[in-house]
Amino acid sequence: MQDSDNKYLIFPVDDKVYAISFSDVKLIIANEYARKIPDFPDYVKGTIVNEGRTVTVIDLRVRFGCVPKPETGRECIMLCDCEKSLGLLCDSITGFVEVRPEEIQPPPDVNEQVNARFISGTFLHEGQPCYIIRPELVIRPDDEEKFASLTEE
Repeated sequence: MQDSDNKYLIFPVDDKVYAISFSDVKLIIANEYARKIPDFPDYVKGTIVNEGRTVTVIDLRVRFGCVPKPETGRECIMLCDCEKSLGLLCDSITGFVEVRPEEIQPPPDVNEQVNARFISGTFLHEGQPCYIIRPELVIRPDDEEKFASLTEE
């Protein structure tokens, strides 16, 4: 296990706190204009170009079923290091934390159609539950085919 596997970026979405492993994040950039893709799900903000690659930007606030809110200028995009070229738009990154493996609990046992599909575990952060997300699973299963067509072009 790499040292970065125990380190997580912390970010809020609405009233919940989420984390993503350092090893899943390639780069963090300021929010930028994303070109909307026709007929794509509402949680897809659009695409951006980073280092010559087209990156699909997922708005985590919309994906997690939260009410959209006006942009504040603090938003950022986490470019993920996974097989899909994904960027995760979040309101802000509030810090990072190192978590020992024994502190991580299994994900909540809820209906698989809810966001539990992409939650790999939980831990306590400042007394609150923090949900670890797996970026490659943020895309809804029903939408996989649309995303596959994006990467083929």
